[in-house]
Amino acid sequence: MKTLDQSAGSLAGRLTAQLDAWPAVRAGRAECGVGTGFSPAQRVGAQIVHLHGGAEAAVHLTRPVIARLGDVLLKSGRVAVTPGDDWVRVRIDTESDVALVMSLASVAIQANGPSGTAAQNVAISPCHAGSSG
Repeated sequence: MKTLDQSAGSLAGRLTAQLDAWPAVRAGRAECGVGTGFSPAQRVGAQIVHLHGGAEAAVHLTRPVIARLGDVLLKSGRVAVTPGDDWVRVRIDTESDVALVMSLASVAIQANGPSGTAAQNVAISPCHAGSSG
């Protein structure tokens, strides 16, 4: 599924292609209205990754995961964490940012999957596209 209007050679285009290739996720329009959203195949409609335009990704990690990884994510200098939010944001400027988002998407699938921390049909909080905090 072509999900964003961008070239496959762009970083966001490569990230989209990689996420589209995973059988564990399904692509669609981001529920926040900005860009493309990806849902775990077992929780269609419960989006865990949003690509906002070509420069930013938001990943739903859940508060328990952010509580465990928050310091490391912040120290990376690549991830924005808003206190009390389930979503983290990553600016996509380099190939390593693409790899980081893919790794975080894998964590999000686990955290939001059938045996994850949000597995009990808990609603996924909305993404705050474009907000700074």
